[in-house]
Formats: sequence, structure tokens, C-alpha cells
Amino acid sequence: MSEQEIHVGECGGGTITAEPNAAPLRPQRIVLTLVTGFALLILGLFLSLITGIFPISYTEVLEVLFSSNPDPTLKEVVYQIRMPFALDMLLLGGCLAVSGTLLQLRTANRFASPTLTGLMPGAMVGLCVVLLLGMDIDSFGSMALCIAGAVFGGFIVFTLNKIRFIRGRSAGVHLFMIGFIIDVVLRSASGFIMLLGEYGGYQQEWGISQGGWGIREGSFTFWLALLTILAAGSVFAFPKQLSPLYLPFAIVLTAVTVWACGTIGYIGLIVPYFMRCMIGNRPRLLILGSVFWGGGLLMLAKVISARINEPVGFPVTPVLACIGIPFLIFMVWREWKRSSLLESSRF
Repeated sequence: MSEQEIHVGECGGGTITAEPNAAPLRPQRIVLTLVTGFALLILGLFLSLITGIFPISYTEVLEVLFSSNPDPTLKEVVYQIRMPFALDMLLLGGCLAVSGTLLQLRTANRFASPTLTGLMPGAMVGLCVVLLLGMDIDSFGSMALCIAGAVFGGFIVFTLNKIRFIRGRSAGVHLFMIGFIIDVVLRSASGFIMLLGEYGGYQQEWGISQGGWGIREGSFTFWLALLTILAAGSVFAFPKQLSPLYLPFAIVLTAVTVWACGTIGYIGLIVPYFMRCMIGNRPRLLILGSVFWGGGLLMLAKVISARINEPVGFPVTPVLACIGIPFLIFMVWREWKRSSLLESSRF
């Protein structure tokens, strides 16, 4: 029995059974996962509307949303400032989660994510080159450089991942170790590029690119929404026919996300892993659940980061790390245990 034929109950008791004999997931579990994700998204959206420098209470937000004659000042703050920002965060979180889901579906690897496959750090190098050259940040040329950087980072990771110099370990741990090393190297390269130039008016963009401080104001929202809808809608409509395009979709979605707000870690890893654990390998449901959970989780993280250091705010990635690092340790432990069981089954 090969490693690809082994199915491990990732959320169960750790028993190993063949994939064809794996017990199907209950429909109630799938429905509960999707409903909970949608509730998380609504909660994150509502909390985003009441969080900010200008104080707005729960009742005032409800009044603005459902009253026929709301306060004009509150209406302007909610609809023109906070609602667009919250929807942007929803798009970004869903975009990263969908990207990770497509990578995991295509590679059949639990550790495949925008970060560990080199797509996100590579796109960040492309963004640094954009700022170094003084290009218009909202131009198609800057987006193209971010996509080229994502392709470069992914090429390095996937090429090195074919070199099986770690014997006796599963593909998941192998990808994790290579992806982590390349992530550190490319982030160091981004920092080196940052030291080469004077950026003047691009200080906000640099702060965003290095830690996810916020969303850069620009014309990216339309393109991000369009790409997310096209990628998610295409996979939702034709999951099997478009499986060869999963990797290009993931590259573009990740690159545009970095172009829009810099690097945001962990969303593209923990959400797809959790979705596959709860829903299984069902592309349509995975895409839908990834949008719900990814968007909701990122909005909640942004609310928490905004309340930590009011009114300046705090980077989103360290907040997500409080969830992502323990989850990543759990994943490594489960994969290491799985690889040990696979090794023992060969003798």
C-alpha cells in the first residue's frame, strides 16, 4: 500500500484505513461547519462596523443599518468608511483561504499553503521591486511583478520539493521544512531590497507589506473581487474539469492579495486544513466554506488587532499567529505521527 493510498482521520483517533473504505462524513457535520462559518462571517462584519476611532455602539449600528432616518454622520462612517473596509477584509481572507484550498486540492498535501509553497514570500519580493523602481503601485505592471514573484517563489519550492533528501519522512513534513526555509530566504531578500532605496511616500506601503498593518487605498478592490469570483465560481461550477488550473488560480489570488495588503500569514493554511478535516475533499463545499471561514477569521483578527493598540492599531499577522502557531505545531505533530506509522507499516 502506497502513501497516497493511506487515509488518516486527521480529526479522529489516528487510526489508518484505506481511502476507499473511509467512512463518509455526515451531512449534519458539513451543514454545521458551513452555518458556523457564515455566522462567524456575519459576526466579524458586525464587529468591524463598531470598531474604530469614532465610537459607535451596537444600537447605533443597528439603527444605521435598519432605520429609515439614521444619523447622517453615523451613516457616513458606517457606509463610506467601515463597510468598504470590512468587505475588503472579507475578500482578502476568503481569497487567501481559497488559494490554500486550491493548493491542497491540487498537490494532495496538507501543508500546501500560499506561504509554505513560496507564493506569498515570492509575491512580496515582487512588491518590494515595484517600490524600489518607484512604479505606480496601482498599475498593472506592479500587479504583474507580484505575480512574477509568486511564480518565482513557487518554482523554487516545488523544484526543491522533488529532491527527497529527507528519507523516512512524509511529503507534508518535507514541504513544511523546504517552504519554511524558502520563506525565510525570500523575506530576507525583501528586507535587503528595502535597504537599497529611499521610498518617501511609500512608507505606508512598506509597513503594510512587512506586517499586514492594513489595506492600501487604491483601485485593487474591483480586481480582487473579480479574480476571487472568477476563480471560486469556476472551481465551483467545474471542479474536475478545471483541476489543472488550480495552481495558476492560487498564484494569481495570492499575488493580488499581497499587492493589495502585503503578507497575511496562516489564513491560507489553517482554514483549508480545517475545512478538509470537517468537509472532506469536496471542492464546491470547500470553496464555499473557505470564503466563510477565511473572511470571518480575518475580520475578527483585524478587530482584535485594532483594539490592542487603539487608535494606531496592531499588525494582523501576530494576532493570527496566536491561533496559527499552535495549530501548525499540531499539524506537524499529526504528520510526524502519520509518517512514523507509515514507516512501521512497511516492515
